[in-house]
Amino acid sequence: MLPRESKSHFAAALRRLLRPVVRQMIAYGVSYPAFEQIAKRLFLEVAEEEFALPFKRQTVSRIALVTGMSRKEIAHLRGERGLVDLPEVEESAVTHVIGRWMAGPPYATPDGIPRRLLYESADPHTASFARLVRELGPDVPVRTLLDELLRLGIVALAPDGDVLLRREVHIPDDDGEGKFVLLGTDPSELFSTIVHNIEQADAPWLQRKVAYDNIGAAALPALRDETRQAGLDFVRRVNALLASYDRDRQPDASGGARSRVAVGVYYFEEPVDGAPPSTAPRPAPGRIRRKP
Repeated sequence: MLPRESKSHFAAALRRLLRPVVRQMIAYGVSYPAFEQIAKRLFLEVAEEEFALPFKRQTVSRIALVTGMSRKEIAHLRGERGLVDLPEVEESAVTHVIGRWMAGPPYATPDGIPRRLLYESADPHTASFARLVRELGPDVPVRTLLDELLRLGIVALAPDGDVLLRREVHIPDDDGEGKFVLLGTDPSELFSTIVHNIEQADAPWLQRKVAYDNIGAAALPALRDETRQAGLDFVRRVNALLASYDRDRQPDASGGARSRVAVGVYYFEEPVDGAPPSTAPRPAPGRIRRKP
């Protein structure tokens, strides 16, 4: 339980966190009553799944205590139909191909730079696109998957028939549902990382950011391009690192309970209200400047 002072700080942070969410809900026509229902159902779901006592069944009274909702409201929500759990999002065959291609030898350099691949080779030990696809085991013919990657512009065919990876990330341009999945997963992962670092300061997770507030708008196009490239270089290296520990790709990797690890990087910009800070010298503290 947070002390009173920390609660006020958390409430202020929550307000800032929710502001862009509320802005977008209004823009997309999601009303406050609809959001209220979403929040109520989520409070019920989290209380039932994550705040149950280990030695007894989770009761309506217990849920009412930890959520602040009335028992009547909880019983009503529990009895509602149509509340279907969302299925766990599985990576597509396209995403698997990109990830393995960049995960290091034999399909990429140790730094995660994807290599140009033969389409197929008679030698089973030679890196090829067909070998990559068959290693991943999707229930899709190699040629069918190649055609889809070509259609999406993710790969290209060289004149000699080799296959080249052109895009190192797959966010479908026409797949609104897929983008909304990212909207639900990526911010929640960052939020959980920050909370972990607040609560477990002795064992922090990676959470770093750089920010400057006096960059001229004329520089932004170049800055976007350069940071995008820097981000791709970073993701390549991290992808190769994580792949070296992934037991689907490395059967001899470390044992233990199955865990999911995600590492991300992002770029953000916004205008700063007000004029740029003045470079004129300021008067010494405590002195009064008198007009002549």
